[in-house]
Amino acid sequence: MNLAQLILQSNLPIHELTNEQAKTLKAAFVQMYLDILAVCEKHHLTLMMGGGSCLGTIRHKGFIPWDDDIDLNMRRKDYAQLPALMQQEYGDKYRCVGANISEDAEIPFMKIERTDTLFQTIYDLPEKIHGVGIDIFPIDNIPDSSLKRLWHGFWLNALQYIALCIGLYNGRKCYATQLLRSSKEGAKKINLRLSVGHIAGWFISCPKLYAICDRLAAKYASIDTKEVTIPTGRAHYFGEIQPQTTFFPVREAVFEGVKAYVPNDYDTYLRALYGDTYMQLPPMDKRERHFIVTLQIPN
Repeated sequence: MNLAQLILQSNLPIHELTNEQAKTLKAAFVQMYLDILAVCEKHHLTLMMGGGSCLGTIRHKGFIPWDDDIDLNMRRKDYAQLPALMQQEYGDKYRCVGANISEDAEIPFMKIERTDTLFQTIYDLPEKIHGVGIDIFPIDNIPDSSLKRLWHGFWLNALQYIALCIGLYNGRKCYATQLLRSSKEGAKKINLRLSVGHIAGWFISCPKLYAICDRLAAKYASIDTKEVTIPTGRAHYFGEIQPQTTFFPVREAVFEGVKAYVPNDYDTYLRALYGDTYMQLPPMDKRERHFIVTLQIPN
């Protein structure tokens, strides 16, 4: 039984995004994206659509119809400059959270949240207040030596897994974890991670470990390398490796009627993440469904 089925059978205060909520949320995301893009263009930073947002840009010229977020990728040196520039340009309108960006951030990448909103998902603890946010993932240089790359990737993946487990254990009272543990199949998937997180958490906190991972990922930022990866991406370190030329220079595209940028060789990038049939729509039962607890977006 999958998580969606468990949610639908539960009596928890969770609901699927309504069409009106999805429309409002997407409009908020587009405006946030335009603000981020304006800062990047003003300060000559390179920004591009990543993951499902890149797929949506190419296949739908906007959001994937059943999706409701925006993911962005940036070269590490540009990524490092963005939090201070967002503060400089927009003040308190946005807050940037993430490893080595904010204190006590239990995520390994950057999230830019709109401060006047509230967005609580099934993965959030009630006491953890979040705003509507856009995820930004750093593109990191990796060593040309295959042996060094193997060592670099092994440690990054291992440490990120442990940090993820600690964060999962810390958030074990969220609705998603409670529901998964209530089913035999779900418990099998999650109990090992919870055990690892419980033990590892005695020695180091999730934010501190993610900060270590972030510094390790950026180790080769000042060195010219042939290839790059996105260690915090959906396919992790080894699944995201691409030549520099796959990403750069970016090319212009259209997302929901506004200007966007995608990787230079987006076809290679998308095939690596989604397979050769990425332009085909998946069957209905393979499309993501989004359940939330609270959504508040001022008019």
